[in-house]
Amino acid sequence: MSSRSDQWTRTATRIFRTIWRNPNISRVDLAKKLGLDKSTVTKQVADLLENGLIEEKEEGEASARGGRKPIYLAVNKEYGRFIGIELQLGFFEAVVVDLAGDILETARGEVRITQENFAATVADIVDTMQKRFCSDSLLLGVGVGTAGLVDSKKGRIKYSVPLGIQKTLDFAKAIAGKLKAPAFIENDANCCAWGELAFNRDEELKDFLFALVEYRQDETSLIRYGGIGVGFGVVLGGRVHTGAHGYSGEFRSAFCDGPGELQFSLSREELMCLRGDKNLLHRTVDELARNMAMLINTMDFQHVYIGGDIEALDIDLPAILRHRLEENWMYPSPKDVEIRYSSLGDKAVAFGAAGMVFERLMAERSMPGLAVELKNLDQQIGA
Repeated sequence: MSSRSDQWTRTATRIFRTIWRNPNISRVDLAKKLGLDKSTVTKQVADLLENGLIEEKEEGEASARGGRKPIYLAVNKEYGRFIGIELQLGFFEAVVVDLAGDILETARGEVRITQENFAATVADIVDTMQKRFCSDSLLLGVGVGTAGLVDSKKGRIKYSVPLGIQKTLDFAKAIAGKLKAPAFIENDANCCAWGELAFNRDEELKDFLFALVEYRQDETSLIRYGGIGVGFGVVLGGRVHTGAHGYSGEFRSAFCDGPGELQFSLSREELMCLRGDKNLLHRTVDELARNMAMLINTMDFQHVYIGGDIEALDIDLPAILRHRLEENWMYPSPKDVEIRYSSLGDKAVAFGAAGMVFERLMAERSMPGLAVELKNLDQQIGA
């Protein structure tokens, strides 16, 4: 892509993203908000309208002198769909999300995951979801969130204790040719961070932590790692931080001694009894809060989101975390950190996987309909 065409597509992406964040915005306000010439906005909006990504809406009242009602711009939510999938040991959770970031349909089922059938299972879930819920709409992309060390850039699962994957699984290679839409894979906690980052309209999030805390009661999960699993999604400067090796967010308590697969200092037998023992549950959650407090204060996060099925354990993690944050902070002025549960609960990973696809397509400027046909571009930009 030439530098001029790249700049054109980058501007189109900025305009589309701004319309997405500001539904029913006028062309004039769009130009002001982005600091662009009205002529540039007019041309770019015309392309986005022609490609179907946005639509015009007449709203409000006409001026006192009469004439047409003001025309506003909004994302065409019917343009296409994303499918987000959480794939874990024994089950999957899937959602269909429209271009506006609204969940249209959900599905949950049991699956037997192995290293060999992982990609085929994803393809089967996508095929079922597409036929049932979005056969008449363009499938824009598929996102998969799963536990373990995931190299999202190369599309590989390097290792996963919960899934029993002990050698590299090349998901990108295995899924190639099975789907007509692009597919991406990411660590489940990172997916949750992607979801908050991609589909939050209220404010532009910059620095936050997403803590995914899940408690599985199936026999395999209980025996393998005590049933409780924790992972962090870290966002710095408005971007999901993957770290030097792509493994940012992996958690093991600083109170653990020696190597092992358990994430907490409690024994496997103690972790297996959390649901029925209030004392053990409080010890585990307090240990998590002490680890999180150091991380939150050190990184100076502005928000902390908590997702997964931790709420089902009937304990107030935000309150315990707030207490440990105050203890960990050695200055007189209190830290202003918002702590809350994710509104998506057990759908946070699947929804976040859809958000991850949305963000990646936007960042790579490869959303269908965003890029102008290159053969016509020179003529459009006045070459």
